[in-house]
Amino acid sequence: MIITSDDVLKTIGNKIKEARLSNKYTQDYVSENIEISTDLLRNIENGRNIGSIPTILNICNFLKISPNHIFSELLTFEEKTLDSDLKHFFNKLSKENKELLKEIIIYIDKNY
Repeated sequence: MIITSDDVLKTIGNKIKEARLSNKYTQDYVSENIEISTDLLRNIENGRNIGSIPTILNICNFLKISPNHIFSELLTFEEKTLDSDLKHFFNKLSKENKELLKEIIIYIDKNY
């Protein structure tokens, strides 16, 4: 899959808008808190502008989303890390076993 600039703009905009709405924030509120214009945020959300890297990172920090989240739909691979391996195994567990694993992790964290 070849990624175009339009793909990037649209995907980032949609992810940011989705996160903002899930937090029930207005564009004005987010803009004021990260010190950008509402017009810039509107243009980012509508896929017309990407803003600067610091702007994107400030938006991510304010909305509590990772840059990986906003780019995830554009990536065609999954990075193999210990975290991704653990996530894979965790997702295969039943709800009961997830609860058990949670208790084990809490125990280890408190005692070691």
